[in-house]
Amino acid sequence: MTSFHISPRWGQHFLVDKAVRGIIIDKADLKKEDTVVEVGVGKGILTEVLVQKAGKVIGWEIDERLYRMVREKLKDYSNLVLYREDFLSADLASLLSSFSSLKLVSNIPYAISSPFFSKILESGIKWDLLVLMVQREFGEKVLQKKGSPLAVGVNLLYEVEKVREVSPGSFSPPPAVRSLILKFIPLSPQIEPDAYKEIMHWVHFLFSQRRKKVEKLLRPQLGREKTREILARAHIHPEWRAEHLEIEHWIALVSQLETIANS
Repeated sequence: MTSFHISPRWGQHFLVDKAVRGIIIDKADLKKEDTVVEVGVGKGILTEVLVQKAGKVIGWEIDERLYRMVREKLKDYSNLVLYREDFLSADLASLLSSFSSLKLVSNIPYAISSPFFSKILESGIKWDLLVLMVQREFGEKVLQKKGSPLAVGVNLLYEVEKVREVSPGSFSPPPAVRSLILKFIPLSPQIEPDAYKEIMHWVHFLFSQRRKKVEKLLRPQLGREKTREILARAHIHPEWRAEHLEIEHWIALVSQLETIANS
């Protein structure tokens, strides 16, 4: 086999543990009517099973050497489409909006975790299911459901299930940290894209000065009495900061703000 030099630029750690791969594939519950998106196909260990189980697989790989390797390796599968480009620059609405039963199954490169999730959440794409492997520290923040804009954004749209922890030895080369497999199940009813954007506007605003209390941040815009009234109706304590708010608080807060704006 031709030697392959790891690119530090993209933080490449290739999954080599087929037992872990089996868990990811099992959790994805793939069917022939599914279109599966894989980001960072690497050497194709996941891809080679995805093309066998799903109706269509759309993969992204930024490294030209890997792109060529996987394209050659899986050239007999007509249901595979590979893009050699940066997924973060892709126009997902144009590429994926015509597909139904969309699933996202990937071992996410650690270096792009935050922008990757931001892109997925803001794309407006309706995913049927996501099964993703992420860095453990990153995954644990998502599972907390609060404390950061990312955690709030994910949990507004998905129920997140921790599948299992994965050791560094499951990768080549082994990363310095452990990983988590997470399963994301869309909440029903789903928040509409416009409502999601409005909630996230306030999430980012209140987290932009996370040391300040929510009341103090809202008071200049609404006045003291109106701010107290809104917080009370949303069941938010005046002493709380953004990091204290649960998902239901964010939804209630924005609902109350819209009520005031429309009155």
